[in-house]
Amino acid sequence: MSARKDGKIEDLRKDVAYAWDVWSKQMGGLQMIVMREKGVQALADFKLTVLGGHQETHYLAGLEKLGIDGDTPAVAAAKYHYLSNKIGGLALEYMEESPKKAWIRYTPPNVFYAGMGAMAIPAQVQRAVFAAWHANNAKYMNCPNLGYVVTKCFQDGHPYDEGYFIEYDQPVSAANAVRFEHAETTPEFDPDKAPKLDPEIWPEARLLRARRKYAGAYVRAGSEALINVFGAKPGAYMIDQTMRVVATQYAQLMAGWTGIEGGDVHAIASLLHRTLEAREDEASLERIGNNRAAITMKTYKPFDPDAPETIRRAFFAFPEIVTRVLNGRVRITRAMEGKETEVWTLEDTGGWLY
Repeated sequence: MSARKDGKIEDLRKDVAYAWDVWSKQMGGLQMIVMREKGVQALADFKLTVLGGHQETHYLAGLEKLGIDGDTPAVAAAKYHYLSNKIGGLALEYMEESPKKAWIRYTPPNVFYAGMGAMAIPAQVQRAVFAAWHANNAKYMNCPNLGYVVTKCFQDGHPYDEGYFIEYDQPVSAANAVRFEHAETTPEFDPDKAPKLDPEIWPEARLLRARRKYAGAYVRAGSEALINVFGAKPGAYMIDQTMRVVATQYAQLMAGWTGIEGGDVHAIASLLHRTLEAREDEASLERIGNNRAAITMKTYKPFDPDAPETIRRAFFAFPEIVTRVLNGRVRITRAMEGKETEVWTLEDTGGWLY
């Protein structure tokens, strides 16, 4: 049984929603583990590494793909954040005040710090992101007059993150490219006036696939950043720890999301296979008698099939702990067949393992 390719939009919606849920929680976990192990400033630097690489690679091309490269700089910058994040599954609001001033509002809940996790993130982390990402729009758009003003932050007790892009009448210095000025009253969002994607260019199926790719890309970029910034062993350790904790918190919910009931070896194997299927992996599930099952993966989303062993071993902590949470009698092991094919074997040992 391989990833579904029958083209049914209902199946695609379910797959994308499930993959997005899992990947977004893993990315949130990667950020929280950096703060736990390395501190607040390290988290801010980590986020800037991940976001900066994305911006450098995708920003200008994104303006063109979204059909907004002909707008004024302030409007185009705001529309880019609104539309790209909307595609990615984040809830934003957009208010255009003039050709030289446009607002964006990041509404709750925070995707990566779900639930009470948002309380643990200090304001300096989000402020650092604004200071780097939003300031860089001017550079990439070759508009030295463009700046960004932050008016609200949820870490300061406000119900959302908010600010506006503004094109000044003269070049703005690097120190003032992003300013923090609280505004008590700001424009109300009108959905009818918000930017909209051309449905001919962006049909639902394309939007859904882009949303899944968006979430996976952050997990990939975050994992690679951990390895590159902190080194192979510390980075792999933090990935492993993230996968373990996320799995403990969400294994039961995953079973609910997929509708797979029971905790025997074949139910767990079906759940793990369903997870791979949702993220569009090429994977097969084999039932081996009453007590064993095997999952063979020929792709490794969101990484390339030849993902390094360091990454593969660290990420295996996720299915390992999902299995352990659901049934302490079932053992799961992994083995490589060549450089790209990975096999997970699940076995009911008949006795408690832990």
